[in-house]
This record gives sequence, C-alpha cells and structure tokens, in this order.
Amino acid sequence: MLAVSTTTAYTLSVALASFFVMGVGAVVFLPRLDPVGFLKEFLRTDWKYLGVAWLVTNGVNTVAHRFHAEQTFTWLVYEFEGPVVAAFQSVANEPLTLLFTAAYLVGFPTIVLFTYFKLKAHDEREARRYALAYVVLVLLAVPFFVFVPVGIPALYPAVAVQPLIFDVSPVIRAGMLATDTMVKAFPSLHTGLSVLAALYARKAGVRYAATAGALAALIVFSTFYLGIHWLTDAAFAVVLVGIAYWVSRNVAPERVLPVPAFGGLRPAFLGPDRESE
Repeated sequence: MLAVSTTTAYTLSVALASFFVMGVGAVVFLPRLDPVGFLKEFLRTDWKYLGVAWLVTNGVNTVAHRFHAEQTFTWLVYEFEGPVVAAFQSVANEPLTLLFTAAYLVGFPTIVLFTYFKLKAHDEREARRYALAYVVLVLLAVPFFVFVPVGIPALYPAVAVQPLIFDVSPVIRAGMLATDTMVKAFPSLHTGLSVLAALYARKAGVRYAATAGALAALIVFSTFYLGIHWLTDAAFAVVLVGIAYWVSRNVAPERVLPVPAFGGLRPAFLGPDRESE
C-alpha cells in the first residue's frame, strides 16, 4: 500500500471534497455546462486568471511562513476586543462542529473558486474583475501577515476558546499545523474572500447570490466557532474587501491580469445568460 503523509492526506481530502461539492454546484447552477468545452476553455483561458490567483496566494503563504515578525500582536487584539469570541462556543456540540468544519475547510475553497465560473457564465468581464479583486485582497493582507502577526484565539491562553477543528480528526490537526503558521489570523482571508465572493455573486443570478451569501455567512461564523479568528480579524478583512472591490470596479482587469485569447465576452459552452438563476 502506498504510504501517504498526514499532510498529503489532509490536502487531498480537502481538495477532493471541494471538487465534489463544486461538481454538485455545477449540476445545480450550471445545468447546461458542456464538460468538454469547459476543459478546453480552461486550458485556453481560465488557467491564466486562476494561475495568477494561485501564484499570488502561494507566494503570500510562503512569505507569511518565512518572514513574519517574531513578536506577535495577539495580546493587542485581546486587549481591544476581550474574550467576546468565546461566546460562539457556548452552543458547541458535535453536529455543529462537523458542520462548521466542513464550511471552513470545504465550503471556503468552493465558494471562492466556483463563483469565478458562475460569473463567467453570466459575464466574462465580471469574472475578470472578480479575479482582480481576489488578487488585490490577498496582496493587501501581506503586510499584516508579515509585520503584525496575530495568533488564533484557540492557542491564546488568556481566552477560553478551544481548537474545536483540531478535535475533529488528527489528520485535520496535523494538516493545518503543517500548512499554517497559526499566527496570520489578522486579517481573516476566510472572511475576506468569502465576503468578496458573495459580493460578486450578486452579479451571477438571484438564486446563486442567495446561496453564496448564506455560505459566506456560515464560513465567517465558523471561523469564530472553531477558534480560528477574532472578531477584529473579520472586521478588518471586510474593510480590505471594500478596497479590493473598489479597485476591481475602477481598474480594467486587462491592464493587470492576462487577457483570455477568445473573441466575445461569454463562451457559448456555458449556455445563455439567465439572471434569474
């Protein structure tokens, strides 16, 4: 039997679960999607935008891992908001913990990535703007990850918050500890990118906008319940979302991101635009 490290098992589990949920999303929200056409379009155009987003995200994580300041400012956040976040665990139980763990680990990458393709089905330019906003938001977070590192509430002794997500599975615990410094809580990109996706989802049909909004709210709540983020992390992330959104609406994405090499703004294989979906 092929031996797989715990970190690899964690990464594969999250990736496979996320792709499965996105597949379900495609059936529900993109019923006329042509899989062959989708793959061709991805290889021809989408990899450029998604590739830039992936490179930026990977680069930011690398920088945060290697160059963050030795002194953390968790104490300052605690002084500012106190133990309020602990209240979210007052209703803790196993079903809720499993639900919020799924939202945090699987719902998050699903809403962030699927929103791009759903937008593309309605308006290619909006998908480009969303990709630009994503990149801007992640880059805005870098200085804070490096110079103002903040630890997660669950690992701060002064606040009575348990790392509930670690208790779900030893694979999750080992995987998260191996892939995250746990001192880049401020600002919360889980909150920021989820809110950004929900914000742009309004341009992809009423039904999807409602679904994305509900999922984003679940993800944000999960960060508090699971002991991963402070309220301050989320609040400041929303401020950065406003900046990233403004940039994406006022700067042509073609000026800063690769331009897809196809004529027309909406690929035919995605089907006709239906704002009511």
